[in-house]
This record gives sequence, structure tokens and C-alpha cells, in this order.
Amino acid sequence: MKVKLLVTLAMAAVLCVAIVACSSLKGDKEEKTTTTSTPTPTPTPEAGKVTKTTAGDTTTLTGVLRGANDSNKFDVFAESEKIEVEFDWPDDTYFHVKVLGMAGDELGDFDLSEGEIIELTGGGKFTLIVYSRSGDGPWTATYTD
Repeated sequence: MKVKLLVTLAMAAVLCVAIVACSSLKGDKEEKTTTTSTPTPTPTPEAGKVTKTTAGDTTTLTGVLRGANDSNKFDVFAESEKIEVEFDWPDDTYFHVKVLGMAGDELGDFDLSEGEIIELTGGGKFTLIVYSRSGDGPWTATYTD
């Protein structure tokens, strides 16, 4: 009688294992889903991109230089005969501004450490190229026309 009971219990255990194995093969097993939250990265300014904002007659342009020889280019359309463009940039950097006229001719190359204001005279379109001789970081240029 003990042997018969042990055999019955052993067969029941084998049957349970077989049922569990079949269920997992068929996909009847309960699936657990977990969601992970990835923080949204903070966007950094694109290299070479200049952002322009205007408030009344005042225009502010901003950009970022990523090291020596990096540059940002933008146009200024001057309606008046004289515009003063004032620059701001990080300390311990050497940023320069090259000014081109309407025909693309170079009108000047200015070291901002020698003065933060560049005068554009004569009206029309000017192209300004802000570039780094040394250092990196954000810069701004502000003018009123």
C-alpha cells in the first residue's frame, strides 16, 4: 500500500511539472511588463547655429563656440547709417569677429578683447563671423536699428 501511494504521488508530481512546462511553451504564463523612465536629455545648442531675438528695435543674437577655430555666422541688415553691435563672451577666451560687406569683401577683423563694440557704417547688409582663437563658450551680440 505504501509503495502504491508513493508511486501515485510521484506520478502526480510528474504530471504537475508537465503541465507547467506545457503552459510556458504555449505562452500561457503571465507576462510581467516593467516600464523604465529615461530622463529627457537637455538639448545643447547646435554647433554653428545662431539664435536671433528681437524686442522692439533691439536685436540680440546668441551662439556657442566649441573651441579654437569654431565659428558662427550671421547677417545684419542695417537701415540706418551707423549701428553699434555690442558683444559679450566668456572671460579667458579670445573671440574675434570678421565683418564682410554686401559683396563679400572683408571690411575688418576685430579682436573682441580690444573692444566689445563694433561700428557698422553705411547701411545695407553686413555678414559677421564670430570665431574663436582660443577657448569656448556662449556669446551674444546686441544692436539697435
